[in-house]
Amino acid sequence: MESSLHKTERVYIRLSLGILLALCLLIALSWGGRRFYVRWQERKLMRQAHVAFDKTDFRWAGMAAQRAYNLDNSSVDACRTLADIAEKQGNAQTIEWRRRALGIDPGSIADRLALAQTALRFSQPAIAAEALAAIPAAERKSAGYEAAAARLALTKSDLAAAGEHLREAAALAPNDPQPALELAEFQLRSADRAERAVGRETATRLKNNPKARLDALHILLDAALRGRDDSASVALARELDALPDALLADRLLALGVLRRYHDPAFTAELTRLEADSAGSAERAVRLISWMNSHGLALLAIDWSKQLPAEMLGSVSLRFALADAYVQLRDWSALTAMLKRGSWDGVESLRLALQAKVAHETGDDDGFEKTWAEAVAKAGNDGERLDVLQKLAFQWRWPEKAVAVLWLLADNPKTQRDALQSLYKYYAAERDTAGLYRALTRLVEVLPNDPLVKNNYAQISLLLHAEPARARALARDVHQAQPKNAAFASTYAFGLYQNGDLQGALKVMSSLTPEQLKDPSVAAYYGVILAATGHRPEAAKFLDASARARLLPEEEKLISQARNALAREKRDGGT
Repeated sequence: MESSLHKTERVYIRLSLGILLALCLLIALSWGGRRFYVRWQERKLMRQAHVAFDKTDFRWAGMAAQRAYNLDNSSVDACRTLADIAEKQGNAQTIEWRRRALGIDPGSIADRLALAQTALRFSQPAIAAEALAAIPAAERKSAGYEAAAARLALTKSDLAAAGEHLREAAALAPNDPQPALELAEFQLRSADRAERAVGRETATRLKNNPKARLDALHILLDAALRGRDDSASVALARELDALPDALLADRLLALGVLRRYHDPAFTAELTRLEADSAGSAERAVRLISWMNSHGLALLAIDWSKQLPAEMLGSVSLRFALADAYVQLRDWSALTAMLKRGSWDGVESLRLALQAKVAHETGDDDGFEKTWAEAVAKAGNDGERLDVLQKLAFQWRWPEKAVAVLWLLADNPKTQRDALQSLYKYYAAERDTAGLYRALTRLVEVLPNDPLVKNNYAQISLLLHAEPARARALARDVHQAQPKNAAFASTYAFGLYQNGDLQGALKVMSSLTPEQLKDPSVAAYYGVILAATGHRPEAAKFLDASARARLLPEEEKLISQARNALAREKRDGGT
């Protein structure tokens, strides 16, 4: 009996173990199957994204790449593609996608260079400097590195270093015309006549290279215009216009040069462009917009009468014509036009134009009422609101534009771009309180962006708003990127404000002499040096800060530091 019980027990144990092993196997297979499915789906979506990107359908490419990233946030392909799309659209979010790609593949030199180049494009030299500094010395012998280093040197106005890097880039890639073009453009901007001659010779030679001729002509034309060389400008403009692969933008640039120098060929060329554009609403809109911006609004309206009736139904074309009436200040004609045709789907645009008429004709009540109606009609539609804020800035109604931007900031789909636009506006206005308001929201939307966290910390410290939190954020970003001069100066300023003067001095002293020459960094270094009794050095850096565009609170800090130095000099002698 006992033996039988043992046998039964062993059977149950084996059965239990078998079930347990089967469950483990099933879980492993399920997990592996899911991973396989995720990878297959990610690759499928990325193939779609690449096809759409190649067709310049950035909207669909972005949707596919974003879905791929949502499925697998370790997809470096998705990060790179989303960065490329954002860069094409001029969106500063490109930097964040480049960072994510680098975080997934930290050993990628190409991603690190791409981050540096993107940062420079979006005027973030500190990020570029950090990215380039992290590239091992053995990997720096490349045209890409040298070109990025040259652009970084130019942000510091270090022309000697920029020239050396550009020459090295051209030497490292003798078969690639791009580095040679960059060097030629740099040389053509030189104050040295011989240097300019070398650059002109290089660009002229590259005109014969099919891959480089458009860029070479642009460089030469820009140099001729800058040098006020009338005959060369006209000749190059004609050459640019005659290229079979010239885009409409190139032909409009050439047309502008012919008009500027009253060239006899201008009228014939304009007539030819009108004929070429009459069959395409998109080309017609661009040509009319060009005419409007070159004082030819009356000609634009006259030419539009020759366009097919169905083309005149295009909202974008009607808006271009409305802008022509605005340029001519023909409010009665604009009012009549706004009453014609269907404005379905863009009623907010029609109302905005009516508000413009009311504003320009002195109807203040009508202006306020109609603009409010335009905003209300746009509702929560991000695209329509975006059009309204751009028009308000164009028509010099900044208060109206800012109000619309804050509406966009409440829309999850548009808040990031809206808040970044608000940040740029308040920075240009030197409105520290406005900057704080925008950054308070930005740091919520982009909680992992070190630049946003640093800027929020800096403005908070200047306004003495939540100083403890600001110091903690400044410490975190500095510790993550200790070689970043902007982050170091914010962290040091936090220590200075909290009474740790020696700690602040130690942080600033860790920066390189080149970094300390940056006027915005020099401002904080000068203040800290003055507070720690380094009078001669402090005066030097405070003087260097005069080249920086400072906020009122920063100017007050500089003034207080100068006054303290003056008192010490008066009381204690030199």
